[in-house]
Amino acid sequence: MSLFSRIPFDKKLIESAIARFEQESSAELRVYIERNLPESENLSSVDRALQIFMQLEMDKTQAHNGVLIYIAHKSHKCAVIGDLGIHQFVSDNFWQQQCQLMISYFKDDEYTQAVVAAIESIGKELAIHFPVKPDDKNELPNEVIING
Repeated sequence: MSLFSRIPFDKKLIESAIARFEQESSAELRVYIERNLPESENLSSVDRALQIFMQLEMDKTQAHNGVLIYIAHKSHKCAVIGDLGIHQFVSDNFWQQQCQLMISYFKDDEYTQAVVAAIESIGKELAIHFPVKPDDKNELPNEVIING
């Protein structure tokens, strides 16, 4: 359980999964968790994920291979999106499958494992298309952002 008792995700375990992901793929992955989907903006979870993707400047990676896992915990919403470089290899259906994978864990109150399972699943696919290169740089922080 994280220090953020209202949001039951273990940041350290998720950040370890991100580090493992980035040892297998040159893609960049971030996780953003907030308590609720902002109602004042009337956004879908995908629209909110796109908004955060841009705020975090995830579109600035050299290969345009950033991935964002977005979760609105109390709103029971999630979205997984990838940058333009990834869309030539995976479809929107792939991202929806990752959300469904997380939801299957959420139903059993396995919040951290949900995110770790999605990271592992995404990592297996992206390692094929974006293998680690000798000059690979970590372009984005691995820190999980909890806005709760």
